[in-house]
Amino acid sequence: MNEELAMLRHAIRDYDLDPAALRIESRLPGIYHSDYHYKIRVEDRCYSARFISNRRYEHDVFVALTDQVLEEQMNYIQFLNGRGIPFMRLQAPSFSKSFAKVSWNGAEYRFLLFEWIEGKHITHCTESVSYQFGQMARKLHDVSIAYPSSLPKDSHRIGSMKMMGILEDAYASSDLSAANRSLLHDYILLAKWHIGSAYSSKLEFMMQSDLNPLNVLWDEEEHIVGIVDFEHIGYTDRIEGLAWLIKWYSRTKGLESHEVSPALAESLLSGYGARDFLGRDERIRLSSLIWLTGCFNWGFVHKTKKILESKEHDRLAEHLAKFRERGLKLSALITV
Repeated sequence: MNEELAMLRHAIRDYDLDPAALRIESRLPGIYHSDYHYKIRVEDRCYSARFISNRRYEHDVFVALTDQVLEEQMNYIQFLNGRGIPFMRLQAPSFSKSFAKVSWNGAEYRFLLFEWIEGKHITHCTESVSYQFGQMARKLHDVSIAYPSSLPKDSHRIGSMKMMGILEDAYASSDLSAANRSLLHDYILLAKWHIGSAYSSKLEFMMQSDLNPLNVLWDEEEHIVGIVDFEHIGYTDRIEGLAWLIKWYSRTKGLESHEVSPALAESLLSGYGARDFLGRDERIRLSSLIWLTGCFNWGFVHKTKKILESKEHDRLAEHLAKFRERGLKLSALITV
């Protein structure tokens, strides 16, 4: 028997499902963070089956996905489903309210099973798509603001400062030329300016998942039918959450393109109803937060660190220039 099929049949044995009836419909694209994700069918019903590894990152920039964190996330998605948010629906094993544990190829995994949600991804955003998603995000945030959780309430600043430390350590230990050192030093100063501009002592925390377009499903009439990410559920400040949404839902040519539209950003904010709290100071902060989402995220820091470590320093100028250009476009999304 196929090893993956055998493992899945073993994993669902405590789910009041017939393992012999299980069929793999598809292995979903890619293996992320050493996790595995499948669409499976058991008799006449389809499910999303996920194996979540215990160690998913090489660093501590993101919150570790411990058993306790997973339990909190599962409680939250059930809370959302009870309040009209079309989040994925958990199927619990008979001996636990959330997930099972399995061993596979010498590694330990948490196994989670959800009802399958049929839908399509929309990655080429339009004003209608951005507006609708703004409405959904506002509903999700407003429902979530009073949700009690023991997950850490960390602002965007904490992650940014951790990544700054990683980058500055790599910068200090590199043997860059004077010209390249100056280029990277200037970029670091720019990032620090945006981190400072994004700071606020008054944070309005609520729960949010990773709501990028690959985690949102739409029907043929372009209505949202499902949100399918849980691994990144945690607290975010309202404006920090908006920054990530604007980064994703202002893209006009899909996720592989970095072409963005101020009109789409304003459509999302209009759908969200942001005028009731987004004054001039908040817009200045939001603009810097959007810059940070695209130009000082883990992807940027990791790639820059690799360039420094690989000694391919001739690539650095082009790399930094690309992100500076991207930053100008992202900052221009918000009028102050």
